Amino acid sequence: MKPKLVVSALAVAVATATVPATVSAQQQTDPNAKATFVGKIKRTSKSKATLKVTYQCSGGAALWVSAKQSASGKKDARLTKEGSSKVASAWLQSHRGKFTCDGTSRTATFTIDKVEKGSKGKLKKGTAYVQFCVSKGEEEIVLYKTGWVTVA
Repeated sequence: MKPKLVVSALAVAVATATVPATVSAQQQTDPNAKATFVGKIKRTSKSKATLKVTYQCSGGAALWVSAKQSASGKKDARLTKEGSSKVASAWLQSHRGKFTCDGTSRTATFTIDKVEKGSKGKLKKGTAYVQFCVSKGEEEIVLYKTGWVTVA
């Protein structure tokens, strides 16, 4: 097992500058890595929300959490495709979340917001397409989980 790794917000932002554009084309490299979205996305303001995730991975340098929503707030298959931020009415994301990848199952709450370039709109009650990604640099995806999550 690798030593405990807690990544600073600055390191996360720098290491994942290009991850969102390339994630869907790559395979997860840690066969034991997994994630489960726990509960609903909770809106905390017009431009911020939180998502609780139970995850397990044995190494990683950066985290990206993203939630995209259609104008209707309903599932829209276009949001699962590459470049879907263009069709999303709302897109909250973050590369700044702190996480620990040491092979142990952990549960944490991550904030997504409109601080980062490209983010837009506001989530409303309904459903959002979520991407949760842990990477090592720009080319290695350690953990990649996607799914539809209810927005409260």
